[in-house]
Amino acid sequence: MKRLEDIENLSIVDLDRIASDESIKVPSSLKHDIAVTARALEMADKEEDVQETRETRVSHKRYRKILRMISYPAAAVAIITIGMRLSFQDSIPTPKDTFDDPNMAYIQMEQVFGFISEKMNTGMDIADAAEPVIDKTINALR
Repeated sequence: MKRLEDIENLSIVDLDRIASDESIKVPSSLKHDIAVTARALEMADKEEDVQETRETRVSHKRYRKILRMISYPAAAVAIITIGMRLSFQDSIPTPKDTFDDPNMAYIQMEQVFGFISEKMNTGMDIADAAEPVIDKTINALR
């Protein structure tokens, strides 16, 4: 009898020649044994599929449990945040600096920019007065 490695290396022609050899005695129960083995392999494959399905269900249950553990607190935080936002929104007064007349709004903006300009000029005057002192200090440090 040939070893398994030798049989794997045979070509189809060689296998046909060996199969047609009448001198080799084939047991009468071989056909039945092959059918039983094929059925056993089929059943084993089905059992593996069933086992994989069970494992998948178990892992899905774990994920659902984790998702539930995360989603309930997240939903609670979202509801609390929305509720707080709505309650604070009611307590914030609407601004009273809106104008129906565009000319009034323009006059108000000119006043605001004038006020800002006065403050900027005051700051620039203070900075200009301090510049000689700053220059003297920098020269002394060099």
